[in-house]
Amino acid sequence: MPVYVSDSNTGPFGPQSIEAGAEVRRIYGDFLNRRLGAGSVHLYILKPDGSSLTGLGPIEAAQPNTLKHLLTEVIGALGTQPGAPAVAPRPQSVPPKSDSGGLVLHLVARSASGGNWHEFPSENWLILSRPEWTQLFPREMPQTGASWQLDPILTRKLLGRFYPQTEETTNQDRNRVDEASLRLTVTATGAGVARARIDGRLRMKHSFYPGKDSEDDVDATLLGFLDFDPTNQRIQRLRITTERATYKNEAFGAALRSVSAETLEALGH
Repeated sequence: MPVYVSDSNTGPFGPQSIEAGAEVRRIYGDFLNRRLGAGSVHLYILKPDGSSLTGLGPIEAAQPNTLKHLLTEVIGALGTQPGAPAVAPRPQSVPPKSDSGGLVLHLVARSASGGNWHEFPSENWLILSRPEWTQLFPREMPQTGASWQLDPILTRKLLGRFYPQTEETTNQDRNRVDEASLRLTVTATGAGVARARIDGRLRMKHSFYPGKDSEDDVDATLLGFLDFDPTNQRIQRLRITTERATYKNEAFGAALRSVSAETLEALGH
């Protein structure tokens, strides 16, 4: 039965129970004492009684043939028989609960280069309260060509996770924002709907490792659009993506999108 844990959940500042954190430390210590290999990023394989068996470091575990060979050996040693999953498969990243007036946003970011940290995209969920997302609207009934700048605090919230995977142990905002702007310009209006183009700029520092004072820079230009009903104050779609973006001078891409009520319902929210 595969299980994964994150330092942001089971570390000293995580929201999980004391028992969960203690179990992670027990496994780590047992593997260390038995010289089976250990690390904050590591594949640990346990016996059915929870005792240590074997494991792999992250580089070896990311090699399909190496991992398959190890798991085949474990099956043979334990006499494991095929069977149904002990836990039904489900998405690893799901939106948090929000009230009916909130706007749920899904953010995906990924480095353009390969390597251990860059094999998979990062995912984050943002919830905008009604007072926040109504700031996306213009103050007056929109006309084609009308333009307005988004509030700096809301802009920072929308763009604060526009970087590829980094090491995190808490949910603390570690950014130093030097420039963040989102300008909306109405490009079309119709019956019950208006569309605004979004142009953005982001320059900020975000250290790869927490507690490090480094020059890890995010530099990005952004594009997007907002479809909204100005009369009834409803957002139909929000999309923001990187047009050009680098982190630590390496290219990456990120995309933020609003999630429909139908999609949330399908996810059980």
